[in-house]
Amino acid sequence: MNIKQIADKIVKEGDINPNEYQVADRIVDVNSKYLFLVEWAMQIGSTETIANQEVKEELFTLVDGLNTLVRTIPDMPFTSLEHTVDTAITDNTNWCPLTQDTFYSWCGCDMNISFDEKQIVIEKGRVGTIRVKYARGVVVPFTEADYLNVTPPSPVWLPSAFHDLLWLDPATIQAEYYKKDRAVSLRNQLTKLEQLFYNHYSRNAVQVSSVKTHRGNNR
Repeated sequence: MNIKQIADKIVKEGDINPNEYQVADRIVDVNSKYLFLVEWAMQIGSTETIANQEVKEELFTLVDGLNTLVRTIPDMPFTSLEHTVDTAITDNTNWCPLTQDTFYSWCGCDMNISFDEKQIVIEKGRVGTIRVKYARGVVVPFTEADYLNVTPPSPVWLPSAFHDLLWLDPATIQAEYYKKDRAVSLRNQLTKLEQLFYNHYSRNAVQVSSVKTHRGNNR
């Protein structure tokens, strides 16, 4: 199901006048549910990859001393941090994994690393490159241009079985205002599919509260 089909299905299944629920508003509500579902899967602790094509790592060039690094993949937990003395990265670059501790050690030189969802701060940095790997990549929200595209994109972050959640949620909310008899049926469908979503992502869930790294002594 693509974004045009999803947005159109909202007004069709909710029995809503499309002039009273413009495409722009529908896209906003679909994006809200989309981002919610991706975050929910991650909060459940699923180890299942939602999408296999997104970029899940980024490189930062370090200088001696203090480094404040703005993440281009925000709001995602780390799976590993690695350092190299190289600034020109090749397939033969030798990476040294960093160990989660009060201080992250590399070749006997301590680098004090702190981070939040938007940036990484490295004190006592050493010239080289740090590679950060994340559990997920960046989710790109839909736009009106996507809706009007000859080949509208689909929500690749979700298995097709859960695409209906993207129209069911806003359709249900609208129907509860204007078509209360229709809202009951939509709410039942939404509840059942959300339960299936939860079951799907909790079947192989693990709770990860730390960076999965190990101490290396190479280079």
